[in-house]
Parts: sequence; structure tokens; C-alpha cells
Amino acid sequence: MNRINLGKISFPPDDATGQAPHLPRDDNVMAFTHELGGVVTLARWERADCCDSIVANGGICWVLSGIIRKCLILESGQRRIIDVMMPGDFFCLQKDDARPFSFEVSTNETVTARIARREFDSLATLQPSLYRFFHERICQTIFRLEDHILVQGRTTSTQKVGSYLSLLCSRLTEQPGTAVVLPMSRYDIADHVGIAVETVSRAITELRRQGVIQLETPRCLVVRDAGKLADGILSDIA
Repeated sequence: MNRINLGKISFPPDDATGQAPHLPRDDNVMAFTHELGGVVTLARWERADCCDSIVANGGICWVLSGIIRKCLILESGQRRIIDVMMPGDFFCLQKDDARPFSFEVSTNETVTARIARREFDSLATLQPSLYRFFHERICQTIFRLEDHILVQGRTTSTQKVGSYLSLLCSRLTEQPGTAVVLPMSRYDIADHVGIAVETVSRAITELRRQGVIQLETPRCLVVRDAGKLADGILSDIA
């Protein structure tokens, strides 16, 4: 972890090769961070870093660039991904929220921000707009987790992976039909959905066979039928 100041945050350019994910910058959360000023602690992380230290003392945390995974390691040693935080997503929203979990960095040049809850409450008392923005982001977190519960409730593995990819692509781009580089591996998708990685691979192959997606590379895809992908109107793996 490297501590930085807000003016030194860099956002990697789009990768024309299609090998690196493009994560949309959240200008609203950047403005929120600027408004809070010097009481915010910023840190830069590299891929595979463990960033549990940022949540060790509580406080409110959010992602400015990159991706962080919120994970639970079971007694068996298996990993379960509880949430995937992208730019603009908040985490560690209440006291002891982080206690059972670990936080893993998924991409290079990931930047997080943190403010002590007491300091945020003091500032927001003087600037109610800070509370309103924070409340809006809490609601987005709840909606995101509700969407994921619906994904896990799908009947077949093809429907689960299809719905998951639909939600993931909608977070990465608002332009249908464009190529999207997935910011997570098939192992991550498996640990987030709760199925085996081999099943994820077979489901993606089936989605391609049905013409719902087109694979440019193993991590880069184009959604050809967004409605069918989102609604789960899919045949299962033969």
C-alpha cells in the first residue's frame, strides 16, 4: 500500500488491445472525495495485495479506481466472493462490517479512500449534501447485492452465468453491442456465483453456442442478445 494525495490519482487509458478492462471513472465520487478534503486517507494498491488494513479501524471506505473483492474464507479453505467493488462503490459501511471478511485487490493501480466515521459525521452535519450522497451510495450497494441474490436464485448454471455477465457488463458500459473486457477471471466468477469454474466455462461456451454472446478473447466479449442474457431465457448445458 502506498499513501497518495488526490491530485496524483492516475487512470490508465483504454487498452486498444482488448486485454485490460476499462473501468468507468465516477466523477461524482471524485467530487465527493474532494469536498471532504484532507481528512480523507488515500492509498494505492497493486493486484493481489491484501487491503484488510484499510478497514481494520472501521470508518467509511470507497473505491476511486480499480477493483476490490470482499471475500469470506470458509473452514474448508474455499473462498467465497461476497461483493466486487468498482469505482464509486462504498464498503465497510458500519462498525464491525469488515470483521469476518478479507479484502483483496483485483487490479493494478487500485486506489481507495477512507474517512473515520466520526470525522464524516462532523463534516456532514455542516454539509447535509454529504449525507445525501452517502445515503444514495448505500442504496446502490443494497440494490447491487439484491441483484446478486437474484442471480444465485436462477435455476440452471447457464442462467446464473448469463445473468451474472449481464449485470457485470451493465456496470462496465452503457453502450450495448460494444466489446467488454471482463475485469475478473472465471475463477472469480465461480467464487462469486457459487459454482465450479469448470461449470462457468461450460456455461460461457453454451452462451456463445446459443448466439447470446460473442467471445473476442477468453476475457473479452460482446453481448449479442442483451434481453435474453438478462432475462435468463436460455437453454441449459447439453
